[in-house]
Amino acid sequence: MSRNDERKRFRAAREKSDSRGRETPAQSSDADPADSNVRGNLYGIGPVVEALRAGTRPIEHITIAEGVQNHRLSELFELANDANVPVRRAPRSSFARIVGSGVNHQGVIANIAAARYRDASELLDAIALRVETTDPPLVVALDGVEDPHNLGAVIRTVECVGGDGIFIPERRSVGLTETVAKSAAGALEYVAVARVTNLARLIEQLKERNIWTVATCADATIDYTEWDWTAASAVFFGGEGAGLHRLVRERCDARVRIPLRGRIASLNVSVAAGVVLYEALRQRSLKAAGSS
Repeated sequence: MSRNDERKRFRAAREKSDSRGRETPAQSSDADPADSNVRGNLYGIGPVVEALRAGTRPIEHITIAEGVQNHRLSELFELANDANVPVRRAPRSSFARIVGSGVNHQGVIANIAAARYRDASELLDAIALRVETTDPPLVVALDGVEDPHNLGAVIRTVECVGGDGIFIPERRSVGLTETVAKSAAGALEYVAVARVTNLARLIEQLKERNIWTVATCADATIDYTEWDWTAASAVFFGGEGAGLHRLVRERCDARVRIPLRGRIASLNVSVAAGVVLYEALRQRSLKAAGSS
């Protein structure tokens, strides 16, 4: 399957799921239906359980207040686990700041994502099909990017260079919020974004599929222009401040750096992604021109 065909299939699947997502799931008597959906969040144990059961809403994550006890929480945990939706605990004071007054949240909030995530296994299998072709895959993995504007900018760049998708961790990372969607300027409609529980495990899965894993970090000895980006590649970028975690850096096949001549120690992650990805596009364009 060509890259264009894969994108068309992915977009059609998203449009179909989005149209289903506009349906309203059945409300439970556990919470007031009028209070259940405010400012893009879903509140109350019953509405959240029903949304998980129906599977029609792209849920980003669920937050449960500390001390909440309810017989339906076990069902919520089970459904969230089956749907790969992260569940977090938070102090009750956090709910007061998020919700405000007049909302019957029962200590449970489900954050609704701006778009559906691609299943990580499906995305891995899709890019693996092109490893030995003339159009090898190029994907990005982000380690702890928490600024929605940065994630949106990276998504936009990935689309512009013809990249094949982005992997982000489930925890300690911003998800597909409305701010991310706005910053991506429409690119989220075409770029597959998948969540994974462990980036170190993702590296092994990519290697098993003969995809080179490349970490970008300041202590690398190879400039990013020296790497052969014409091969099937997955490039890892670190988050704001901390950069790539040590285990991620060590498990990648190679490490590359972007030379810096000024006094600032690092580039913004979205800028770094643009620099490296356009070098990959440049190399691939030259190779394609030479073989034609």
